[in-house]
Amino acid sequence: MQLEEEIEPSPLTSDEFHNLMAALNLGATKYIAVAVSGGGDSMALCLLLKAWCASEGINLTALTVDHGLRENSHTEAEQVGKWLAEVSIAHHILSWEGDKPTTNIQDEARKARYKLMGNWCVQNNVDYLCLAHHQDDQAETFLLRLFRGSGVDGLSAMEEKADFPVNGNSINFPVLCRPLLDIAKSRLMANLKIWQQDWVEDPSNQNENFTRIKIRSLLKSSNIDGLNSARLSLTSQRMRRVRSLLEDLTEKAESEYVSYHELGFATLQANFNEKLHEEISLRLLSKILQYTSGGQYAPRHNKLNSLYENLKQDTFSGQTLLGCIVFSLSKNEFIFAREENSIDSRINVSDTELVLWDNRFFINKTENIHCFSQKTLILLKQEYPEIKDKLNTYFGHSILSKRIMPTLPCQINDEGKVMLPEKLALEIGMPKLNGFSATLKNNP
Repeated sequence: MQLEEEIEPSPLTSDEFHNLMAALNLGATKYIAVAVSGGGDSMALCLLLKAWCASEGINLTALTVDHGLRENSHTEAEQVGKWLAEVSIAHHILSWEGDKPTTNIQDEARKARYKLMGNWCVQNNVDYLCLAHHQDDQAETFLLRLFRGSGVDGLSAMEEKADFPVNGNSINFPVLCRPLLDIAKSRLMANLKIWQQDWVEDPSNQNENFTRIKIRSLLKSSNIDGLNSARLSLTSQRMRRVRSLLEDLTEKAESEYVSYHELGFATLQANFNEKLHEEISLRLLSKILQYTSGGQYAPRHNKLNSLYENLKQDTFSGQTLLGCIVFSLSKNEFIFAREENSIDSRINVSDTELVLWDNRFFINKTENIHCFSQKTLILLKQEYPEIKDKLNTYFGHSILSKRIMPTLPCQINDEGKVMLPEKLALEIGMPKLNGFSATLKNNP
């Protein structure tokens, strides 16, 4: 039997790409960066962005990360720069220095890549970093998370716009943008063919020691009806709609059952699990834990479910999770506070105006301070009587003040006197540290 002739994929048109970018609603930005590994998909995105940025009056810069994991990686990065120079696109190579991992290589390389690009964007006032993830990547991510047992959030896969996936002291990391999530890679390769643009083939994309590459091969070779990138990508879109509904319900429950405090802790009404659906209860607990810890990722489901079940018990005596401690002082509410031992944050504030401390507090330096020889924010690990007494009076309970005090940022002046940043000091009626204020990053 003669096989039907395969239909040649059509390239992505300029009008289609303009519509994809318009849907991202980037506003009046002046600077955009794009991650360009040199692979076909990232080269196509970079060239599509060049035309779009030119029409919008936006400055475009391409960033290539040299991981240093292969002998010729720097040569490949330089070749990308030569190709982009031919079409007048600014290009920077960012090198991953230091020792390289021998296990979990792809995940560690991903973290290093984002950190390098994120820091460059911060230093150059870039608001958005575009990534070339496409429909095939979306399908692979869906299957990867399905095989790991992910729930609705995981199966909703990647989003067109997302927060930057790296914690750090900066507050200005760019927003990630993925305009090509609904576009098949074959269409992008069709663009490169028309443009006669070369690209780099990464040999790690053929290494089936990596789970993602095994999944990629499965999708390419499968003759199972429906096991294809377009169908799986569509399913992930439907999961995103379900996720959006669940997030709305969780936000409503949050407004009814949770109170957040300026000093970084939260209280939850103890009857929440009697009133809310289990799924919403679990999401609510996860949200409180992320708020209190400053963490970027939700706790694992089995640990979260264990906390949920423990909170139902009359004998609940406390539990730690995600860098937080959960405890109760009465039968009416649970308290979520940052765990002191999970904080490792010393920040020099002499050379910056605004920093993010412990990924929880924005610390704003409003003026020069001359009474401190060490301009470093540290933890209130010692029991300073003047603060302890104030907190005991403020909270009306010594246990609560004992939990909260060691999780706050402070400075010690040359005479050994402890000072809290302005807003925290005013909250509990203490003398303020002139020139410094602190506000919660996740303040609702």
